[in-house]
Amino acid sequence: MTFNIADFTSKIKDHGVAKKNLFSVTIELPFALSQELTKIPVTTDLRFFCKTITLPEIDITTTDVQPQSFGPVVRRPQSLNFPILPTVFMVDQSYGILKFFHRWSQHIVNFDKSNGNYSSVNNQLPFEINYKNDYDTVMTVIAYADDGSPAYTYKFSGLYPINVGNVDQSWENNDELLTLAVGFTYDQLEVTGSKEGKVSDNFPGPNSSDLMVVDPFFQTKEVKSFVSNTGVPQSIQDTINQFTTVNTDIFKGLKL
Repeated sequence: MTFNIADFTSKIKDHGVAKKNLFSVTIELPFALSQELTKIPVTTDLRFFCKTITLPEIDITTTDVQPQSFGPVVRRPQSLNFPILPTVFMVDQSYGILKFFHRWSQHIVNFDKSNGNYSSVNNQLPFEINYKNDYDTVMTVIAYADDGSPAYTYKFSGLYPINVGNVDQSWENNDELLTLAVGFTYDQLEVTGSKEGKVSDNFPGPNSSDLMVVDPFFQTKEVKSFVSNTGVPQSIQDTINQFTTVNTDIFKGLKL
């Protein structure tokens, strides 16, 4: 098949190409910073100051194996890593952006001991670590098409900054914007291109539907009766009663 530049141009025109500058970054205010709005007004306009963001790769870690115990080494998936999420924010004239991220960092680990080892900030002594639920949050990044409609979304949950970067200032750079690099970590990633999971039964996994057929334990009449007749516990005492039923009626005498 020969290459035809007209076909190439036609397909690019049909589908279009995504542009790097059509995006927005929204950070939900962490609980610990909910009282800081009056002190740092720029907080409500934070999404207008994110200059760049590098959306993360899907980083599957692998381990080296030799399927036949000899011969070439091949890779098999072992785990999944969430890499650091790097961003760059423009700093406003009142340095509110810098204040915001410094306050956020201080809610994570109180780095101030200007009034001594027993002076607390936000009920945290110097270098004391806060509860994660107080400082983590959700970031949503939306990439847009040319017509302004959302095209792709990244959602990062359990997110908080772990690196509030250097601030470079110089007398020589009269026309340069002051920027702040911030690196985030997160616990969960959701993207438009992934499928949502669903709970189909009590045994998740690729072969879950066959588990009760294959495993002899689930073929006993006691277990079948218990699974079909036992509902969701309605109280603590109901939970105790169901546990007692399992212990006495099902597992007694079974060879597990």
